[in-house]
Amino acid sequence: MEAAPLAQLPRYPAIGGVALIALGIFGLASPEMLDPLRLDLRAFWSEPWRLLTSALVHGGQLDSERWLQGLVHVGFNCYWLWLLGTGVEQRLGHLRTLALLALFGVGGGALEYGFNWSSVGLSGVVYGLVGMLWVLARRSPSWAGMIDSRTVKFFVGWFVFCVVATVLEVMPIANFAHAGGAALGVLVGWGIAARGVKRAAPIGLTIATLGLCLASATVLRPWVNISAYAGLDAMVQAERAEADDDLEAAIAWAERGVGYWRTPADHWAYLGRLYYEARRYADARDALREAVARDPDHELYGPALEQAESLAHSF
Repeated sequence: MEAAPLAQLPRYPAIGGVALIALGIFGLASPEMLDPLRLDLRAFWSEPWRLLTSALVHGGQLDSERWLQGLVHVGFNCYWLWLLGTGVEQRLGHLRTLALLALFGVGGGALEYGFNWSSVGLSGVVYGLVGMLWVLARRSPSWAGMIDSRTVKFFVGWFVFCVVATVLEVMPIANFAHAGGAALGVLVGWGIAARGVKRAAPIGLTIATLGLCLASATVLRPWVNISAYAGLDAMVQAERAEADDDLEAAIAWAERGVGYWRTPADHWAYLGRLYYEARRYADARDALREAVARDPDHELYGPALEQAESLAHSF
């Protein structure tokens, strides 16, 4: 298992191009330029490109305080993308390889967003390549040697380490993106290795798995998301709409932001304030009741609820 020389980069436009774009974004993009690239709920409303571009963003930028963390992140991912992906591109061609990268990136990113929060980086793509090559190395002689057992063991161990680090709150890591990419990679590898009608099962399972990943990020997200701040991106959009004096849009965004089973008190309180400004006092009362139920000791929520209840009875 050897990496192709960097001098051969023009021979691998899919792998090399994705890596160069990721490195370029890390080194050159400003925070304002990153916002249209990140994955949030707008990807499922009117900006679907975010499902792809979020994989190209790697946390801290070169000019930020977290530049070293970002450099390690993008460097690690691009190294493994090049090491694992060039052989794939040589065998499958440029367009098929690019399609696989998109599949692993979209599936892994959607699963992470569905169960947790927005992910960044090519980690899900790398895990997709690992899963695919692991299956192919075992089931297809022509792919033997594309990945060795040490690399597979390393990524299994790295996955376990990342889960533990996340659980212990050492650092937040996109473990669902890793898992989603790996699962899709295993299914794709199975499909490539299979022949004839035997391909129907892995192809069907790949489509179903991608569908579940996307469903987890949309219709299933209110029930499967484990993050206390699942609706934070909606609240950010609500604040922007409020700043633009569009109270109706702000309320619509905030209503989406509280549609999760772990919605925190401050999100309900913010929605209550928006209702109050719109003179929807009964709705403000109901939202503030939710806020008080979640944080009964907050010094502002109780008095605000009393005022909303009084106005709701008066109007």
